Amino acid sequence: MNADSRPRLRGKTRPAAAFAALGESGLRRVDHSVATLFERDEVEDVHALRVAVRHLRAVLWIFGPLLPQGIAQRWTHDLRALADTAGDVRDWDVFLAETLQPALECQPGDSLLHALIDTARTRRRRAREAMLARLDQYRGDALPALHRDVAHLPVHTDDGTGCLAPFARKRVRKARKTLRRRSDAARHDGLRALHRQRIAGKRLRYAIEALAPVLPAHKTKRLLHKLVRRQGKLGNVVDDSVARRLMSECLGVPQQEQVAAPDAG
Repeated sequence: MNADSRPRLRGKTRPAAAFAALGESGLRRVDHSVATLFERDEVEDVHALRVAVRHLRAVLWIFGPLLPQGIAQRWTHDLRALADTAGDVRDWDVFLAETLQPALECQPGDSLLHALIDTARTRRRRAREAMLARLDQYRGDALPALHRDVAHLPVHTDDGTGCLAPFARKRVRKARKTLRRRSDAARHDGLRALHRQRIAGKRLRYAIEALAPVLPAHKTKRLLHKLVRRQGKLGNVVDDSVARRLMSECLGVPQQEQVAAPDAG
């Protein structure tokens, strides 16, 4: 099975077995992304790792209530740390591509812009070095431990949760309720609440994608389209805030209000 293949889920699959299949598939995708980052330095590879980790964190959220406490805690900690690892590099990539480069195209002779780009590239290079050092540690200890968790998880015993299909619908309903609650809060609680709304939207989106084989397609297709469109709009708001922070960092200007870490929560 290649890194991008998805396990075949059925409505009668036990939830524990579904977690094992989705977890192992997601870990292989993460392994592949990490290996690629050590082979080359491409913007899309950093993004691919972050997306792979987001999918795996959504799988953890779906099945977390069924997992032994020790495994759930380890996965929560390690996946959050892994998500944070590539955050700085991704921020600099987006800042360079969507803020500084378009500005330079408008004013190619601007010496300040050239200096800012040089500074941003230097910061990005340092962030990448730090990212690779951390990833080297993760692929030596954390990632093998997660693989062992999946390999030794009892998936054939009756844990009282029944079949996957009703369990999946229940978890998706819970994710939708969380998104509605955070959307309401974001209307009056500022940028951090907006960021939490964005995280809830991503969780719902990736949960639906993971459980798609056992969910009603006529309902999820339209919802996914809506989530992707909304996620893009919220992403632009968050990226603008990050761009202001990085610009201030390059110029040495203090920045008071910052968005939470890109994949926190």
